[in-house]
Amino acid sequence: MTRPALYSALAALLLAVPAQAQQRKLTISTHYTDAQMAPITACLREYEQLNPGLRIVHQQSAIADYLKTVMTGRVGGTSPDIYNVYSLWSAQLIDAGVLAPAPADIQREVADEYLQSTQDMIRVKGQIWGIPSETSTYMLVYNRKLLAGAGYDHPPSSWTELAEMAGRIARTNAQGTLTTAGYAFGPTVANGVHPFEALLYSAGLAPWRADLGGTNLKDPRAAEVLAAQAKLFASRVTSDALQVRDFTSGTVGMMITANWFKKTLQDGLGPAMAETVGVAPIPAGPNWRTLQYGFFWGVDSRSRNAAEAWKLVSWLNQQRTPGQRSCVGEMLVQLGALTGNKADISASQTEMGDDFSRPYVDAISSGRAVSDLNMPFATEIQASLRNQIGRAWNGVVPAAEALATADREITRIMTEPR
Repeated sequence: MTRPALYSALAALLLAVPAQAQQRKLTISTHYTDAQMAPITACLREYEQLNPGLRIVHQQSAIADYLKTVMTGRVGGTSPDIYNVYSLWSAQLIDAGVLAPAPADIQREVADEYLQSTQDMIRVKGQIWGIPSETSTYMLVYNRKLLAGAGYDHPPSSWTELAEMAGRIARTNAQGTLTTAGYAFGPTVANGVHPFEALLYSAGLAPWRADLGGTNLKDPRAAEVLAAQAKLFASRVTSDALQVRDFTSGTVGMMITANWFKKTLQDGLGPAMAETVGVAPIPAGPNWRTLQYGFFWGVDSRSRNAAEAWKLVSWLNQQRTPGQRSCVGEMLVQLGALTGNKADISASQTEMGDDFSRPYVDAISSGRAVSDLNMPFATEIQASLRNQIGRAWNGVVPAAEALATADREITRIMTEPR
């Protein structure tokens, strides 16, 4: 066959291949629903138009199933190209070879465009593994009306003051059942472990050893923090029956909670939110600190389209028009969430500068928010700690004993061969 004839045959063969088979495909895996992803989805369709032949697919998995879905996908050979990863899972995913290190240009982008605390949030083994996304930190949230009704015109600045205020806010009915909690906790890691860690950081104590060979939970400062929390239960100013989720009903005076609770408060309180909700520093004196964690965009180490995946992730996080939010920033603002992207923060002063969000932004901007260490098997570790915290709250064992048990369990998880 002559060379021109060969070229003609190849061209005919390519034309005979279905158009779908000629397309390049990128798959993005997140825990966000399609409704929550809507701002990004619109951007993905725009990106497809800018890059003919590219098709982008979103795979959604509930947050409770996300890590298991990722690991199962690796075994089955069905991994996506791009992940939106919970930062506390990152070490485990890296050890399993799931994530690819961020290329040099992505690392420079993160260093230039993101707050330092959010860079620390996604640093494992001295490397950056992606681009920060949703960022969460914890502050004291209080009901202005309940505090005023108890005679206070300011939030507490110490735990001693908080306990006093909580006692005056709390109400019980004729049967002795708590009907208004001066302070509220909850059943999850988010409203059990994370507020406890925020108080530990405020006490100058990191919960985990820097070498990840154990914990600092047997330090007397940890027992002091947990005992002070347990005293609220013993004093009947809080209970398991009234939790953070009950805040919008007007039956909770105070709680330490994350910025992502804003959407729940907005939905539950509506126009009354501004006059009802106040946000203040962690009540631990002038040297208070708090906990920070979040999510980030990473790329699968086996992706056949890694370069294109990183290009897309970068584009989604860039301002396409000066002064306007990035695609990711737009989604986060609509969710009531925070970002460490400095340009998005600057473009969102109305949304992130309100009375609720501004203190959270200040915490992550000022260095008050401390990124939790990214360690393997963080889910099991935090579940163990949450269980022991609950035992102390409910008076099953003293705080020091509960934390000693947590230390043994967690140290075993951290150090046992895998």
